Amino acid sequence: MNIKKQFEEIFAILEANQNRKVSSIMPELMELMSRKSAGGADGRTFLLDENGQVYAIFCYYHKKWELIDECEFGLKKGTASGYNTMCKVGVNQWTKQQRDKKKANEELLTKVMAGELLPENIASEQAKIDEQTKVIIPREDGLGFDSVEELMN
Repeated sequence: MNIKKQFEEIFAILEANQNRKVSSIMPELMELMSRKSAGGADGRTFLLDENGQVYAIFCYYHKKWELIDECEFGLKKGTASGYNTMCKVGVNQWTKQQRDKKKANEELLTKVMAGELLPENIASEQAKIDEQTKVIIPREDGLGFDSVEELMN
């Protein structure tokens, strides 16, 4: 069965918790399904200076506000800001994590065939792999701000 991308995380939680009552996993599901506003009070994910130029973007990967003169963002046509939603460091980390996730999922079949993993344990192993993929690796240079208010100060 093919699962739509927007439901993959929910599916993984449900599959890994088939023997639990819905009420016990509902808080985790609600957190996952609730809309999170990353931007400022107006919901924007980038900030403009007095000349209308973008000077800060909320990096989707790092979940921090980053100044574009300190952190490199790729240009992206068709977005409101004209920039990618992740800084280049974040894009590299995200891409590596996705590659590692794919490799780890492929290795599960090898483990089953070698008798190292029971087929009924595949779902829980996939859930562990998914959790590892969600880990945010902070910038080595420590750049970024947790809020617009912090950025303004």
